[in-house]
Amino acid sequence: MPFERLVTRRGVKRLPLLSRRHLIAIGVGFVLATLSSSPAHASKCEAGTVFNPITKVRWNCIFPITIGGVKVGPSDPLGKALDAQSASKPLCACRKGVTFWFGVKVSFWSPNRMVDVVTEPGCMMALGADIMPTGGKLQGSQSSLADGTNTRKMFAQMHYYIAPVWKMLDMFTDLPCIEDNGFDVALITEVLPTWQSATLGAIIQPEAILFGNPATGLACMADSAAAAAGKVVDPLFWCMGSWGATYPIAGDIHFGDSVEAWAGLAARGVFMMGRLGALTVSSADGCSFIPQPVWTKSRYKFQLMEPVKGGSCVNVGRPGALWTSAKHAPGKDNAQFMLFEKTICCAGVSTP
Repeated sequence: MPFERLVTRRGVKRLPLLSRRHLIAIGVGFVLATLSSSPAHASKCEAGTVFNPITKVRWNCIFPITIGGVKVGPSDPLGKALDAQSASKPLCACRKGVTFWFGVKVSFWSPNRMVDVVTEPGCMMALGADIMPTGGKLQGSQSSLADGTNTRKMFAQMHYYIAPVWKMLDMFTDLPCIEDNGFDVALITEVLPTWQSATLGAIIQPEAILFGNPATGLACMADSAAAAAGKVVDPLFWCMGSWGATYPIAGDIHFGDSVEAWAGLAARGVFMMGRLGALTVSSADGCSFIPQPVWTKSRYKFQLMEPVKGGSCVNVGRPGALWTSAKHAPGKDNAQFMLFEKTICCAGVSTP
């Protein structure tokens, strides 16, 4: 895949020529420097992780579905406000260029993205292949912290996929809010020097300094409490509940539970896509997609697919004690998540 492409929700854009050259030069230079200095490890990328949208997706995560104000399926604290908005204004009308349509609002959770968190660089779990044999360089790691807190630190790479499952299964394609993009790889962190080093990450994300102090850390206690109840506090965008902090946007994270750490790095990857300008959400009127440079956490939930299929979807920051039991298969330190996005759609009939 050519890394000079930027995959957005509505298609593929090419970066300016100067930016592409700089990005490629920095990425290649960093990778070569790392390859020449790191010790080698054998890759353990497994071939049995190829994505199967029928068997790996937890389909009950699409609920609740709201159609014209009528709710179907169990309620969900995350989308409560959006479902209420759809119920109070069930009719909608949209215009795009010369096309006009009216209908009813439909809201549901849509499986649109996948995220890998891998300790073996280049291991594309969705493809079941190692596309970047590095001889163990850029390798993930786990280490204990000698600070008396009994916590550990994990480092891993992240891969972000465009994976519109409805389109892949050729279902509901007549809805205007269903993605028409195909499967693609949007980002791999092995080529990003900023993911390998929190210091380098702070250079391009200087606001991280503002959120690295005790005061902002204490504010995350409210987000952790909300996450335990199945909710999130959207204004606290720098918090990920019990999963840690979104900053620094790098591949290392403090943890006490490995599965929880995987989820934290996957969520951090979603946040990074927004900071790169490649994250969008459906608008409240259901007529279009709007850019989201800073994520709205209540619009996302995660389902673990590998190494063990999760029994449910979890909101950002949900404590591992409530969902990670028996989810870490022995000897398997690579994880794959399906990302469900809250979608609002004006499903109707076009007028001539």
